[in-house]
Amino acid sequence: MKIGLPLEIMIGEGRIALTPCDCKQLVDAGNTVYLQQDAGKNSAYPDSLYKDYGVEIVANAQQLYEQAQLIVKVKQPLAQDIQYLRQHHVLFSYLHLAADIELIESLRAIGLCAIPFESVVGEDGGLPLLAPMSQVAGRIAMIRGASLLFRNRGGRGVLLGGVDGSDRGQVVVLGAGIAGSHAVAVAASLGACIDVLDIDEEKLQQLKTQHPSIRTHRSTPETVAELCTEADLVIGAVLLAGRRAPVVLPKSVVRQMHAGSVIVDIAIDQGGCVEGIHATSIEQLCYSEYGVIHSAVPNMPAAVARTSSQSLSSAILPYVHELATIMDSDTELSVTAREEGALQNQSYRQTSLRQAMAICHGEVVDTILRQELQREPSMV
Repeated sequence: MKIGLPLEIMIGEGRIALTPCDCKQLVDAGNTVYLQQDAGKNSAYPDSLYKDYGVEIVANAQQLYEQAQLIVKVKQPLAQDIQYLRQHHVLFSYLHLAADIELIESLRAIGLCAIPFESVVGEDGGLPLLAPMSQVAGRIAMIRGASLLFRNRGGRGVLLGGVDGSDRGQVVVLGAGIAGSHAVAVAASLGACIDVLDIDEEKLQQLKTQHPSIRTHRSTPETVAELCTEADLVIGAVLLAGRRAPVVLPKSVVRQMHAGSVIVDIAIDQGGCVEGIHATSIEQLCYSEYGVIHSAVPNMPAAVARTSSQSLSSAILPYVHELATIMDSDTELSVTAREEGALQNQSYRQTSLRQAMAICHGEVVDTILRQELQREPSMV
């Protein structure tokens, strides 16, 4: 199988989907791996290291897309990428399609197959390819939020952990999933006063067991309003797999927050869980509205590109192996192949990949995504 690793071109992006040593495993298994020149540079992986492991370096994106069949990248394709995508390609990447109708239409028009990392489900029912970046994003969100509270950044001038004779900073984390739990871990290590909200009582209990000092609450509009209006820092970490993020922090509450308080919305990839929030970037981290600092960077883990690349690569490698096997054997990645009867003899990874497919030869086949698109009948 011919596998292509393009250079990521989103603003501030520096991750690479597969590290050199993981590429070596694919090459040793008989695959050909192509790397666009300098695609690993911002993760401190030079072309020479990939070349040492048998990867073929190509000069530009056009050459890479012409050579490869399986495109493995980190972030969703932008216009410069889309011009090179063709019907024979299988795209394996973070896509966040529920929040990007225009991208769905572009991929449908090409007629390719697209499998979002974030839709792949593991044997335990978790999301093994989303989890690594959720961990990173949760930690970065808390670190970034803490720094935005500094007075020279426009914040309230609050040190989250406080010191002798001072109050501790008040942190509210909306969501007790992977991103939220990692945000809590950082906040707890800083010594902040932490409230966590979720609708899943089991997740809240698990988090309380890990961090006994935190306060946990079942999420209701009333509780969100009561806690967030008094918070120094709010982390939005709400996820509904495959769907747009629900809005849990309305503008009416944001308006009542302290001047100089901070909101960091990790859910911005899926549309954001804060009403009216818009994406920021690594170059322009935040903006102020109603006197409250808002930060919502879609590719937050790119700030620690090497760490993120290593974690992502190790997670996706087994699935890239499986995809290469399926494609190399001429097994059809089709809608009919997703039927339960056709999946009985597949490995769990192969089954998971087929069931995670969002677009198959130009047709939207993911059930949840189709439901999300009901407001756009022409798309379905």
